[in-house]
Parts: sequence; structure tokens; C-alpha cells
Amino acid sequence: MKKLSLFSLLLCTVLFFAGCDKESDDPILPDTAAYRVDYSQSGDYEKFIKIITIGGGDFKVRGTGEAMPPVLFDGNLSETSYSFEADNVRELTIHAANEFSAVEEGPASMQMRFVIYKNGKQIDEKTFNYNEASGEKNEYLNYKAK
Repeated sequence: MKKLSLFSLLLCTVLFFAGCDKESDDPILPDTAAYRVDYSQSGDYEKFIKIITIGGGDFKVRGTGEAMPPVLFDGNLSETSYSFEADNVRELTIHAANEFSAVEEGPASMQMRFVIYKNGKQIDEKTFNYNEASGEKNEYLNYKAK
């Protein structure tokens, strides 16, 4: 039943962001900002099921220009840190879902850390802690350009 809820969330998120996709090199728009999201994870993160969405713009992997997947799932989150950036963002939204994997054994704990930059300046830093007893957790972050 837990897998069904995670996959339902994943499907809804993919459909939402696919409908919001905009593939053009528009000039900088008024009331928008350039955002960078640095994500890092530590601890026993491989024992947790993680789903992360970053929306509001055409986010790319920082340094490579490669398009960021609309949904970051366990297979996209095997490293300890990632950085994504986008221009012309009116509202940045981040949704992170996390749950201890039923096929793993505890004890286990992990941390998710998000550092948010707007127009090159750090505006926020959030750290979320989880363990095998945390259950399914959802975290939401939201930032407006103006």
C-alpha cells in the first residue's frame, strides 16, 4: 500500500511538471529570478526511498547544462550531492518525499539538506532528519521571485 501511495505521488508529479514544461530561451522576464538548488544527503540514504521534485522553471544540472529529470527518484539520487539551476523562475517549489525501505533493516538514519540561492545569493538552508521509525514524510519548500 505504501508503494502505491509513493507511485501515485510520482505519477501526479510527473504529469504536473510535464504540463508546465517550457522549452525556449526567453529573455529574463520581469518578476522572475535565477534560482540554484543544492541538494545533499548523508547517513544511510541508500536504505530510504526518496522522491524529489523541483519545479517552477527549466532546471538544469549545474555545470553541465543537462536537463534535470522532472522527478528525482532513488536511481537519480545515488550520489551524495547535486546542484540544479534555472533562470526566469517566478516561483520555486520543492517537494521531497522520504520513507524507510521495507526491504532494508534498521537502525538507519539519513539527512536531506537543501541550500537555496536566488540571483546568486543564499536565501535559505533546510535540513531534514529521518530514521527507520519516521514513516512516510513529505517536505515542502516554496519561494517567490518577488
